[in-house]
Amino acid sequence: MGVTLDLRLIDHEHIVVRGLPAVNHAIHQNDPEMLRDYLRGLPIDVDPAVVEYRQTRLAKLREFAAPEIIIQNEERFLRWANCEAYQPNEYQNSTLDELRHLLGTWCWVTHSYSLDKAWDELHWFLEPLAGPDEHPLIPTRPQVGDPSQSVFSQALQGAVHYPTDALGDPVIRTLGSQERDCSGYNPPETCKVILTALQAVDPREWEKPVPLRCELYRRAMPGMSDEELAGFVDDELANASDTLPVLVTAYSKAVEKGWGVSCEYSL
Repeated sequence: MGVTLDLRLIDHEHIVVRGLPAVNHAIHQNDPEMLRDYLRGLPIDVDPAVVEYRQTRLAKLREFAAPEIIIQNEERFLRWANCEAYQPNEYQNSTLDELRHLLGTWCWVTHSYSLDKAWDELHWFLEPLAGPDEHPLIPTRPQVGDPSQSVFSQALQGAVHYPTDALGDPVIRTLGSQERDCSGYNPPETCKVILTALQAVDPREWEKPVPLRCELYRRAMPGMSDEELAGFVDDELANASDTLPVLVTAYSKAVEKGWGVSCEYSL
């Protein structure tokens, strides 16, 4: 168990710039058809590699006679991946709330990048810092929207909260935990700044804070041997190094498309 992080690319123009007024118009008129009509015109993005992965996974589950509930869940993922779920006939009878959620999660499977649990180690090696005495391995960092946030904190947490509609609900809908501090957003201009900073990172420099990390482990777990401490830190360094390319790829794709990035934590 542990906290995981997914990054999702957001079509800022269609979801935020144009989508938010469309949602508000439908809310003010109490007319789902207004938003339904907007959704019909949205671009649909299919990634053949993602579709193939889901098809293969579903075939394996059927081959090994997985429980029906697991197969049904994988079938839903495939429909999101091949975008069957975004065809107009699929939401022709949806309520306004359902349509708002659909807009906020539009084509999410195609544009998601998982950092899994390694985001924590990655963040530490990007910004080495000692935590408080009671939790030396867990630094206290500024929250989403805090002007003192660093560019790397923004990359992993989001620089701002999601824009909200006339009812105070986010136009972007997180697919992670619903608590307010479990999601954040980086608009396209922020993504450009983040990508520039990430491209300047040299993971070979991460050997330098290794002694500090070992010392923090020593404070947190005084009974551990030096060999055990070194093993923990070596694993963390390897995880951070393996995860950095995922982070860079997500922001590279976002900047290339002129999109934003949603940072979504699952507890």
